[in-house]
Amino acid sequence: MASRPRVRLDPQDRRAQLIALGLQILSARPASQVAVDDIAEAAGISRGLLFHYFSSKREFHLAVVQAAADELLTATDPDDTLPALEQLRLGLEAFVSFIERKHELYVALVRGSAGADPDLHAIFEDHRDKVAGRVCRVLGDAGGRPEVRTAVRGWLAFCEETVLHWMAHRTMRRQQLVMLCEQVVVAAVAAVLPPEDLPAWYREQAAAVAAAVPADAAARD
Repeated sequence: MASRPRVRLDPQDRRAQLIALGLQILSARPASQVAVDDIAEAAGISRGLLFHYFSSKREFHLAVVQAAADELLTATDPDDTLPALEQLRLGLEAFVSFIERKHELYVALVRGSAGADPDLHAIFEDHRDKVAGRVCRVLGDAGGRPEVRTAVRGWLAFCEETVLHWMAHRTMRRQQLVMLCEQVVVAAVAAVLPPEDLPAWYREQAAAVAAAVPADAAARD
């Protein structure tokens, strides 16, 4: 394959270009299958020049994972002029869409955080904290309670694993997946706060979820 003609860029632009290429390539291929030479060739630079901008493949990988976390936050940023429940639902739909488009990149973000690399773990923890903060803000005053934040953090882990499993096995319709994640966070927060401490819209939604559970269970029986 012929190399692309080299284009002179200032250091900041070149670094941004390399990270963008990393996002593009790692969206479709596991990090273990991406060689530094692939990135350098796509950018039209030498392997040695790539290491002028990143001291190692690990540093480059961390920069790409950080960019992926930032991109996911942007993609799921709620419109705070919408009703709270709609913000939550649209955020979940955007989350699923992101993983559908950039599955391998998201796996690198989630699975990498479980490994031994403290820097990958720190990126993921910061990302999850920001997402939890968004969800808690949707809940109004109730979202400031520490027990609610704990419930939301646990729910995020549930969503991450559930969506990745769904991607691998397609065990339900997409809309069912979104509804499942939505109903689980409603039930989780309702389990740690008395009804009077929840917003009115949340009490209504929690009651609807609770009322649906016996009927669904009976239908399965």
